[in-house]
Amino acid sequence: MKASWMFQNLASRARFALRHPAYTLRSLLNEVLLADERFLAEATGVPVRKLRTFLNEPFRSQGFSTHLAACRAELQGLKIQSAAPFGKKILLQYALIRAVQPDAVVETGVANGVSSAYLLLALQTNGRGRLHSIEVGDAAFLPKGKTVGWVVPDWLRERWQLHIGDSTKVLPALLPRIAPIDVFIHDSLHTYEHMMEEFVCTYPFLRPYGFLLADDALWNESFREFSDQVKARYARILHGVGFLRKENSHTGV
Repeated sequence: MKASWMFQNLASRARFALRHPAYTLRSLLNEVLLADERFLAEATGVPVRKLRTFLNEPFRSQGFSTHLAACRAELQGLKIQSAAPFGKKILLQYALIRAVQPDAVVETGVANGVSSAYLLLALQTNGRGRLHSIEVGDAAFLPKGKTVGWVVPDWLRERWQLHIGDSTKVLPALLPRIAPIDVFIHDSLHTYEHMMEEFVCTYPFLRPYGFLLADDALWNESFREFSDQVKARYARILHGVGFLRKENSHTGV
């Protein structure tokens, strides 16, 4: 049994720290202060101690951690890097799903399916909920011979529905059918225009006190501007991922 997410992938973390010492020091300070967990605790109402427990769950699932380790070599060989299998940015998303116990989760952007696998593990552990994933189907992100979402193990696919197509076309048809949704996660094309279009399209279908997440939220100002537009009380970027809580049904864009 692995003790903690902090002890995963130590060699990679050490190399990153040498290249980015200032960022690493800020991250260590956040860990000491439990800054990430405190923000999620305030936004979800779930205690910090429980959130910390959630962060370690994937590594205590022998089947899941072994499966990810087996996939790592192919993921590291890609020219276009996939989500880090053991990074905190994805563990925070896992913890959020465990905390809010959603029935409907929508994500845009799947590629190899690392993030999708974590989301589905959280839903399975919750014993409820379904993940709708939208992927345009760009083979440039995949190892040769692999299909979209290949990292997701068969035993986690029962709660998963994969939609192939452009998110700006798929979302307008999908959202009215499955609304209200509890969590929306953007991880597709990271341009200002595309991200803002997804936010504006999805937000009306997000339930009150639901969450909108945006991966690579530091690439442009769309997440910050959208947070201001909807007057979000809880909106913060953690490890490059924007977390925003919708306040009530009257908040609009």
